Parts: sequence; structure tokens; C-alpha cells
Amino acid sequence: MSTRSNIAIEDPKTKKVKVIYVHSDGYPYGVGKCLVDHYNKYDLAKELFTKGDASYLGDTLDECSFYGRDWKRDEEPARTYRDEWMYMNAINGDVFIEYIYLFKDNRWHVSTQKCINPTNSYDKYVGYHTKFEPVVLNKEYIKYKDKHEKHAEVKMLGQIGKMLSGAGFDGDNVEIQGGKAKKAN
Repeated sequence: MSTRSNIAIEDPKTKKVKVIYVHSDGYPYGVGKCLVDHYNKYDLAKELFTKGDASYLGDTLDECSFYGRDWKRDEEPARTYRDEWMYMNAINGDVFIEYIYLFKDNRWHVSTQKCINPTNSYDKYVGYHTKFEPVVLNKEYIKYKDKHEKHAEVKMLGQIGKMLSGAGFDGDNVEIQGGKAKKAN
């Protein structure tokens, strides 16, 4: 239901890569635009990795929704890999991460998940991630960056949560992304 992404940062000295998961708006004109517009310096980008995995990103750390800080879940700290290659090898085959963002060489890069459909195979498709390119050169980013509503998926999921809480699920705890959980009476 959401466009899932990972964001990563490469330490310029050690080349180690830290990674966190971001659940919503992972496409280049969502998470990518937010990263380019608001976290485009190493020190700013590095701060994103202090709170663990996130539901969504905001223009400031206070506007981001981190699972540990804002959802009162156990914090999933940033995972560290020896280098970019080790991380990309570890993510190989993960069909749920559609975009990967990596801050290196003083700018954000994006890798897009692609699929092929082998004709002589039992597999319906085989997924892979493209080589990284600067976010600002990505075709989707260029096409939609000025036309997209901020946090579109978060708003949509919030509406579904509100709908569920009024559709016979009133006695259940319904957690709404981007909002507070509805408590059972």
C-alpha cells in the first residue's frame, strides 16, 4: 500500500554505510525530493540516522515520524554495512524496497527497483536495483517534483484508518499512520 524505501549514508572516511527504512512516499518526488530539499548536507543527512526506522520523512527531524520516538515501538536502529557493495548485496532479492537513497559524494543518489519477466522460468518476475544516479537527474524526480502533494500516501492511509474506525471496527485499536491510534472504548 505504501512505496517503501531505504535511505543510507556513506561515511566519507571509512566508507561504511548506515541504513534505515522509510515506509511511505518512497518515490523520487516524495522521499527523494525531501532529502534533496532538506537534508542535502552531510551533517543534516547524518541526523536522520539517529532515530531509527521511520514511517515518513518531514522537512525537519521534528516533522519526521520515527517508529521508536513517535509510535512508542522498540527502536530499530540504523543498520551498518562495511560499504555500499555489502549493503546492496544484502538487499539483493528484497522485492519490498522499491527505492534506495544513498548520500555520498555530498549529494543524494537513488537506485530504483526494476523487474523483468523471464520467458523460460517458473518465476513470474526477477527483481533488481539499478545503479545509483543523482536524485536530481532521475526522470521521475524531474517529471513530478513540482506537481506532487507532500505526504500523499500518509494522508491516504490516514483516511483509510478513519474509515475503518467508523465502519464497525470501533471496538478495535486502529493505528493510523501520521496520526494517533484510536483507543478501544
